[in-house]
Amino acid sequence: MELTTLSRKRSLLSGYEKEPPLYTKKCLASLKTLLDRYETDRATEHVKLKTSWGRPCTPEACVNGRSQLLTDTESFFQQVSSWADTQYSVKKVLEHLKFRQASNDILLNESINKKFLEFRRDITEECGAEDKQHSWAVIEKQEEVVMYGPYYPNYNNGEHSEDILIKQTQELLESETVSEECKVYVFTMNSPCLARNTDPCMLNLVQKAKEWWSVYGVKTHIGFVKSWGFKGAKENLFRDINYSQVDCIDQAEDHENYVKAAEKADLNPLCENLFSNVKYLQRSARFSLINNVQGSDWKSYFKSMHSIFESKPEEEKKICTQEANTVIEAAQVLLSEKSGSFEEYLDKGGAFAFDYTFNSQVSDVIQDQMRLTFQQCWKEMVQDKYAKIIREKLTEDFNQCAVHVFIKDIVKFTKEYLEIGRMQFSEEAPQVVR
Repeated sequence: MELTTLSRKRSLLSGYEKEPPLYTKKCLASLKTLLDRYETDRATEHVKLKTSWGRPCTPEACVNGRSQLLTDTESFFQQVSSWADTQYSVKKVLEHLKFRQASNDILLNESINKKFLEFRRDITEECGAEDKQHSWAVIEKQEEVVMYGPYYPNYNNGEHSEDILIKQTQELLESETVSEECKVYVFTMNSPCLARNTDPCMLNLVQKAKEWWSVYGVKTHIGFVKSWGFKGAKENLFRDINYSQVDCIDQAEDHENYVKAAEKADLNPLCENLFSNVKYLQRSARFSLINNVQGSDWKSYFKSMHSIFESKPEEEKKICTQEANTVIEAAQVLLSEKSGSFEEYLDKGGAFAFDYTFNSQVSDVIQDQMRLTFQQCWKEMVQDKYAKIIREKLTEDFNQCAVHVFIKDIVKFTKEYLEIGRMQFSEEAPQVVR
């Protein structure tokens, strides 16, 4: 890495599967610990005020400045506490999505993004490329760069990769000589989680960044590749959105009418925010079946075609079975990479069944039954995949929105010492961040 201000680089890369050293001192402070430490922070902030700009402040300025700092500190902890309440923060994100407010990815600024790309190149050269979740970090001083990681999550014991990284960073900051020009760069493949059984990684990192700034004068930058939101791909907020729900929403003009129709259809009505978001996605939902139906999954949707001739004589059954398999294989041509709407895919299946030329050895009665059964199987498959696409798109939008809203909330109090954003790679088109 060519960094003109650095005289040497010290790597503490642990290797992909190696465990980091164990530390006897617990370095990860919980929200409660930080709140308990609040009174101490007041005194610290007061000392900083008195010595700012190298001269004592006047009594009036000192009191006013101290009051402002304490107000900011209180507001910071209140904001973090609100995100620790997952139920409250989820509602907040859904409300944001409901009105389709701007929730673009918040990108790292250009110079910091460049630093992350350089560090990533070095770590990739040392350890190889990796797409699964992992984290690494860099402590950049004037005289050297200390790199450590990558670390991986151990889900069996509930440990995320960021947990290991925080402990390692804390240990290094305690043992190293650091100056106010020192910076910490934290990389995580997926943005730190906003919800889990213990303190979420995002809140832990934000709180540690505040502590590292207060104690060491160190600025922290957090970069990620993909927005993970609260629980990432495991987000279960949308698990009940099946095709029956999607169709019921599509037929309703507003949430009130939807609730009545859902109850009549014995469905659990979704909240108004979810209703609005599904309604919005339905207007533009286009998808490619080839990306959602593969191998045995594809064939499983057409099992009922074989039940048509189960009771037929063995020889006729054999011919019909072969023909059914031929039809199912031939229909895979419909799984083109070109995206289509729900209605377009339904029409494709209907047209295929109508136009297909069956083996003359199959009776007309069985042919008609096969056409009807194929159409029904195809319809059920398209409905299932359509609902899946809606769930996946909701999850993607929700995760991105959650990270966007969190950063917007927190940056008001942390501009001086913390930056969080998605990394942008050179092959990406420039994005506008609102």
